[in-house]
Amino acid sequence: MKNQVENQNEKMECKSNMGAFAFLMAGLGIGAAVSVLLAPQSGADTRQWITTKCLDGVDAANARVREARARVHEIVDQGQQKVGEVVSARREASTRGKPVATVS
Repeated sequence: MKNQVENQNEKMECKSNMGAFAFLMAGLGIGAAVSVLLAPQSGADTRQWITTKCLDGVDAANARVREARARVHEIVDQGQQKVGEVVSARREASTRGKPVATVS
């Protein structure tokens, strides 16, 4: 009995959340349409402005991706260097027959 009530409550919450999301999206759409209609610029100017903003956003995203790639390459290089150091230390220790402390 309690399970059924909980299931019904969860379904009602889900419907409520979906309804709120639908109203949010509708409000955003209406707001965007009204702002375009009431804009002080001509349609061509507005389209040019939108295009410029989108391209600026794409350029900014590309710049961040390039920065992230460079950082990942640095981290990978540092990791490879540390692994190389550990491997060479192990090889050196194995030729001497001495135990080696682990690197953390």
